[in-house]
Amino acid sequence: MKFKPEPPLSEVELDELADFLESDATGDECMDLSMLHGFLTAIRVGPREPEPAAWLAQVWGEDGQAPKFASAAQQTRIEDLILRYYNQLGDELVGETPGFTPLVYVDETAGTDIVQQWCYGFMLGTAMSPEAWQPAMDDEEIAQLLAPIFDCADDEAREAMVADGENLAEFEHELAAALPDIVPILRAFWLARLEAAAPRTARRRH
Repeated sequence: MKFKPEPPLSEVELDELADFLESDATGDECMDLSMLHGFLTAIRVGPREPEPAAWLAQVWGEDGQAPKFASAAQQTRIEDLILRYYNQLGDELVGETPGFTPLVYVDETAGTDIVQQWCYGFMLGTAMSPEAWQPAMDDEEIAQLLAPIFDCADDEAREAMVADGENLAEFEHELAAALPDIVPILRAFWLARLEAAAPRTARRRH
């Protein structure tokens, strides 16, 4: 029996999820939709995928404050949207025609992408398994790809860039444009390591 894949979230469903994440029902540290996308991306492409129960609590904030759901039905609905979003991201990365696009905000006045929230979410995703991510940090090529993501998320690094005369708006816009290429490289890096570490089936001579 073949299971029919779930359809990606519609614009209406994305708006519904975004509205809830930014509503009074959630705490101040709750992720917004862009941060959630970055967070789930790190979990999806990384070396270890924790069970949803382990990472779902992080969505609501690092202090573990659960949302004030209006009902059990609403909780089921919102959690289902988040899990579908997670599965949708996996389909984008491994489908027959992979195509990854980060969900970022846009400065409507300047027309530039705002990627800080996405990067902060990605950083939180790597923090779920810091030891498992260490080989990527130790790899020169991969570390160079990760550095701008972490710098974008870090307030001190952003202040240093401004002090050096860098235009943060341009930096974020260029980083957003680079992410569709960076993320598949990260995924390929971890897949290659997993395949190399997998035990090989011994062959008997006849």
